Amino acid sequence: MSAVPRRLLRESVSVQTKSGEGAYGPIVAEAVTVACKASWRRQLVRDANGEEVVSELTLHVHPDDEARFTPGSALTYEGYATTVLSVAPERRPSETVVVRVTCR
Repeated sequence: MSAVPRRLLRESVSVQTKSGEGAYGPIVAEAVTVACKASWRRQLVRDANGEEVVSELTLHVHPDDEARFTPGSALTYEGYATTVLSVAPERRPSETVVVRVTCR
């Protein structure tokens, strides 16, 4: 089985990738649009620091786009501004099939 076909990712999200912290706050890249499959679902998840938080939005993105979604990155989906809590590749024995991104 190979990665999820891009034709199945019919929605889009605007993401500003966080690359670190600077003297005046987070360092983020310019916003880019990424294809995804999104679902609104409230669930209790662990963030990148291991703390339990409530996630409102879950995205599924193509493995090639995984690097754009780092914890703390800013997202806008359907006018809803949020941040990335965690990123979890879903793998098969020899490859990543899809990447699950949980958002605040």
